[in-house]
Amino acid sequence: MVDKRSIRGTKVVPFLSKLEKDCSKNICALIERAKLLNLEGFDSVVWSDSSWEIASGRLLKQTSRNSNSVSLSFCFPAKLGGEPLPANWADLIKAFFLIRFHRKSQAITNQRNFITAASYVTYFAIRVNCDIVQLVPEILERACKAISEQYKNSSAYNLHKAVAEFAGFCDANKLCKVQLAYRYSKMKRPDNVSGTSYKRLDNPETLETKSDKLVDPEVFRIIGQLYQNVPKEHKYRFYVLLLTLLCCLGRRLSEIVLLPYQSVSRDNDGNAYLEYFPRKSSCGDTFTPKRRLYLPTSVVEIVEPVISELDDLCHAARVTAAKMQEVKGPDLSFIEHVSEDKKLYKEDLEELGVPKSVISTTGWIRKQGFAFPDSCKLTVHGVKSRFPAYYTSKAAVSGFCHRDYSDKYIQPIHIDQQNKKYYLKNLLIVRYLGLSSGFYTKWVATQCTHSMVATFLRYLPDLVRQYVNCEINLDFTSHHFRHTMNTLLDEGGLSDLLQTEWFGRSNPKDTKAYQHTSREKRALLLREDIKLGKIGGQIAEQVMTLPVQVKDAYLKARVNAVHDVGTGICVHNFSQTPCERHLQCSADCKDYVWAKDDKGRVEDLKRQYALTKVARDTAETRLQSSKPKKSVDWLNHSDKKLNTLTKQLHDNGVGLFNPHEYLEGHTDV
Repeated sequence: MVDKRSIRGTKVVPFLSKLEKDCSKNICALIERAKLLNLEGFDSVVWSDSSWEIASGRLLKQTSRNSNSVSLSFCFPAKLGGEPLPANWADLIKAFFLIRFHRKSQAITNQRNFITAASYVTYFAIRVNCDIVQLVPEILERACKAISEQYKNSSAYNLHKAVAEFAGFCDANKLCKVQLAYRYSKMKRPDNVSGTSYKRLDNPETLETKSDKLVDPEVFRIIGQLYQNVPKEHKYRFYVLLLTLLCCLGRRLSEIVLLPYQSVSRDNDGNAYLEYFPRKSSCGDTFTPKRRLYLPTSVVEIVEPVISELDDLCHAARVTAAKMQEVKGPDLSFIEHVSEDKKLYKEDLEELGVPKSVISTTGWIRKQGFAFPDSCKLTVHGVKSRFPAYYTSKAAVSGFCHRDYSDKYIQPIHIDQQNKKYYLKNLLIVRYLGLSSGFYTKWVATQCTHSMVATFLRYLPDLVRQYVNCEINLDFTSHHFRHTMNTLLDEGGLSDLLQTEWFGRSNPKDTKAYQHTSREKRALLLREDIKLGKIGGQIAEQVMTLPVQVKDAYLKARVNAVHDVGTGICVHNFSQTPCERHLQCSADCKDYVWAKDDKGRVEDLKRQYALTKVARDTAETRLQSSKPKKSVDWLNHSDKKLNTLTKQLHDNGVGLFNPHEYLEGHTDV
């Protein structure tokens, strides 16, 4: 089964404000425009180089990375030889890269995928001596076919999308003589993402919800016991608190670790909420307006103390972050009391919180020539050591601290809708920077990253054995909690619209990918809700009039499929016959039902009712004119829709309202 997201059109807009008939002129204009972009971190880049090194700016600000620089290679992939791209193709790909990053701020992995996909197009184009303006869909098809042969399904799928995006850019800016309008003919989402299978409704396994992306309930129990048993002073207590928030909130890890500094707040109605910035780690540094995350009532008593404890745990690092912001450098307040001429030995460094290894043979200070031997220093027993003791100075320690500092630590993390900037000091969760030796600094603070959490998960089984006294397979990632909570809320009856809003998604279609309840189980759950009187519609009305012993048989015959159609639910079985009333669900269709208390659909119902009422009034006016056309048919159709929508609104506690006033107050309708 192909996911609908696999056939979406590529959303691109022209980069050029004026398009010429000559494609070559458009290519030159596009490249020149890209060269004029003044992007942060690209100042030192030489355009003609085949490899670009970016040491600062938005491209580095991703929650999953903690590096000081990234490189981009404009060469053929190793699978195709690894040689630099031809100059004319390289210039175009560089221009596309810069402009798409300027507009959307995709993360480094996304950018590299785009460059790789464009390199495959280039490779197959030059093999047939095809220039950019002569590019045709056949060449793109060959590139995608080679990608499918050389990459795994999931990687190939992303590269296929990038090839389509490349073609979309060429079309939008009129760079080729022919309109490409390209999408790979065999493109579909990988089976491990959207594959489906069929089970009989009378199969006992139908009521089980299974997926590799769901967290086992036993894991939730274990995390709860860790929260209760792991001491507050334990070095892994911080990560136990993070796991607790993942269990309770269903947010992306990138959203939790970048929560602004706060405590749990309440609105005028007493509903508890947190403020957060919806963002994906794959999107890099993008504009993210702040939103409220309302907490389920049952988790408030857990989340409140967790937020308070995280505040205490991260307080010292947050103070360091504020100091870094103030001095535009590392926080050296821990050595302010040390005199400039004081000799600092290993024991002095340990007391200051600096690793003593820095003045050992392989230590940084020793290698820089800032460590000096002192053969006169006595040991703790009052005798001279066989080997001279080394010491260093305050200035050398300061230099060591500056080595770990980068300007990226004082750049804004978020910019909200009021253009307010949030820095590291304004976050709730702040960590000290970890060194490769396992030592944590006290002079440089940083964000918590995906890699930090991934490293902790390797030690989690040992923590479970120690504090829970059990063995369990803990094969999960931070994102699996989001899948699990989405599925639980879906099975609990929360509408798709509310799920989309609560999880902070921009596209309702993406919510479907997080719902792992089988189609068969949905049908069984709907049957039960109909028998309990929670559903409205013709089927529900008929069931209420049937004898008890006949209801189950009737529902088995009528309800074998469940499809969300926006304003309600369709139970038509498309595997048997196509639908004769496509897009007319609410027009008195016998297969159309709805939940009687579904507040998430109320606004959509009111919008549909208002639009239908206005359409009916228009048809009635035209019926009285000299050109009535098919106004009678529209009147009959509108009356059927209004009758059904009125019942739905009544079941959701909404009375009659003026549709014209409603539409005037909702200009976006």
